[in-house]
Amino acid sequence: MKNKISIYIVLILIASQAINFTSKAENTSHESEQIHVHVQKNVFIAGESVLFKLYCLNSVTKKLSKLSKVAYLELIDENGYAVAQKEVILNQGMGNGGFLITDQLSTGNYAINAYTHWMNTTSRELTSVTPIFVFNNYNLINNRVDSLKSTKGSTHFYDLKDNKRTLLQPKSNTSEENQFTITSSVEDLDRYIRFTVSSNNDSSVSPKGLKFQICTSKGDIVDQTIELKDNKWEFLIHKKEINSPNCGVSVKNLDGEILAQAVIHLSNYDKGRFFENPPINTKSQEKIKLNLDLTDFTNDSEIVSLSASIKLKEPFQLSSTIIDYFNLYSAFGASMSKYFDQLKKIPKQDWIEKNELQSIWVKIEPNYVVNSDQYPEEEAYILEGQIKNRNTKKAIAEQNTYLAKIGEYADISTFRTNQDGKFFFQLPLQKGLHDISIQLNDGVTEDCTIELKEKFNQKGFAPAHWNKKDLNAEQLDFLKNIYESSRIRNIYNQETFNESKDTILYRSQSNFFGKPYSSIKIDNFIRLDSLEEYFHEFIAPVKISYHKKKTFFNVYSPDQLTVMNSAPLVLYDGLIISDPRIILNKRPSEIDKIEVMPYEYYYGKAHFYGIIHVISNDKDCKINQLPLNTERYYLPLFTTNYSLNKKPDSYEQYTPDFRTDLLWEPNITLKKDQNFELEFIASDVKGEYELTIEGISDNGEPIVLKQSIFIK
Repeated sequence: MKNKISIYIVLILIASQAINFTSKAENTSHESEQIHVHVQKNVFIAGESVLFKLYCLNSVTKKLSKLSKVAYLELIDENGYAVAQKEVILNQGMGNGGFLITDQLSTGNYAINAYTHWMNTTSRELTSVTPIFVFNNYNLINNRVDSLKSTKGSTHFYDLKDNKRTLLQPKSNTSEENQFTITSSVEDLDRYIRFTVSSNNDSSVSPKGLKFQICTSKGDIVDQTIELKDNKWEFLIHKKEINSPNCGVSVKNLDGEILAQAVIHLSNYDKGRFFENPPINTKSQEKIKLNLDLTDFTNDSEIVSLSASIKLKEPFQLSSTIIDYFNLYSAFGASMSKYFDQLKKIPKQDWIEKNELQSIWVKIEPNYVVNSDQYPEEEAYILEGQIKNRNTKKAIAEQNTYLAKIGEYADISTFRTNQDGKFFFQLPLQKGLHDISIQLNDGVTEDCTIELKEKFNQKGFAPAHWNKKDLNAEQLDFLKNIYESSRIRNIYNQETFNESKDTILYRSQSNFFGKPYSSIKIDNFIRLDSLEEYFHEFIAPVKISYHKKKTFFNVYSPDQLTVMNSAPLVLYDGLIISDPRIILNKRPSEIDKIEVMPYEYYYGKAHFYGIIHVISNDKDCKINQLPLNTERYYLPLFTTNYSLNKKPDSYEQYTPDFRTDLLWEPNITLKKDQNFELEFIASDVKGEYELTIEGISDNGEPIVLKQSIFIK
């Protein structure tokens, strides 16, 4: 009896932990998250794999988040719909993986949307959007702008590094309007700003020259005389030299008359560390080793987590680095749309005050109220669904629901549906196929449907439509180069990436009720004609009775010294069975063993009058028909991954190497006593390659290193 009391206490503790996450349905408050995606490259040939590293960040502390353990990624086309989806396990706020770009995709802009369930349900505006460009030469002819449908996604994507975010307002004291135009662009990992002054009227150019000024509240940064050549003049300046989040730009004549002026609001420059190493010159097929040391990046941290890529340098300004990402979200909060709504107002207002420059700030509350649909997946993958009456479509509320894992061990979870008929179950973060069933309480006789909720969004943040005219000559040459290189690799059967699939069935390793009271292995006894005889002859705690052509199991309790009137929990390879005949009709040769727990058992919201578990030889629960209150699922969780080939082993000595992606290393950890060596082999495709290393320190400091590699 003392043992039984101890078991009850343990079970109550387990049950309280099992339903702990449901308490988050109350009005509690959590910090929000945001995800930075480091993509191995930005321009892809259709048929390649997208490789990525995720940094899930606490939006308040800016350190790696410890809240969510699962992230979701979608590849969104120009119409706002997902063409690929991927879930990723987050470990200490980081995760990596890849997904395949099918060779059926058309040339154009795509976006990688990344979010946790917590981010997605608290605010869709927290979704991280990373643009990429896909080139498909075979489908290029079909990529006509007039043939594309209008974007159906609810929100357009705006590039974080869009040059047009620097909006300018020309002014003039003369009768002529728009004498000069000032444009700007960000270059070289968003570190430099290029200003261009152009004349809209040849007659407006003063023969005496012009003055170009950049000023901040701290004084003039640039004040110099300029002369336009071919109606244009350009000036390049490092963002650090501006030394202010706001600056005013003006063009004057030598008499001091303002001909054009504008205000620029820059993202913060004082967060993160950017390094640029001297370029490396190498030859084709040469092996290069780069040693990374913690002191190369910081002296203020104990640990730095990094990811590194080497690719042919791309003439496309697409995704931002982790420093840009931090600065944007630190300055403006997590709302992309409100940020751009504010910037759109600049041309309509005079943002230059007499005494100082105005700033644009968007304040976003970092904490959100939690409801029943808003939960962080903290320690497991949450399986969410709803049970409805098949005919009336009404929710079946306040009923016990069971999640059973199929296999040798009995592993079930219980949940009582809420008023909307919803249930929430936790699955372990185990890679592989999860063979499970979801079942309604036997007492519910309604014809019902069990629907699992799709974790991915129906629509995404879509990028702008692509037009062939958007590509300049340099970009076209680059696309031709990487496309021809891919064609040669295909001729030589040289794969640049590996695909790995985990098709192992995840099986539980222990019974939820612990060690059984008795376990009978069928092969240890003389072979009988029916399974029913084994129960009668060898399994004393189980009693079989018959009434009106129906068969019933009951269990004799050694504690109560009586047969319990209520039916026990009966399982076959982990599946809950309501009709004992399903088991008793099995041939004894199909059965491995029978386990019995002859006690009353409280588990979550359920009360069992004994437990009977029958295990087959195959342990895969082969039955002709599932019970009416049951749905069975094979869930492939985290089963597919991709990695980059450093250099295929199939290369012969004189076989040309036409790789344009030389390295992708997503898991680099630097400690004070631990270095890391990057190793790669230069290919035969000559040109400038770009090493980009991104990461974050344990104190939340973003880090970016850039280095050019010339293959000659």
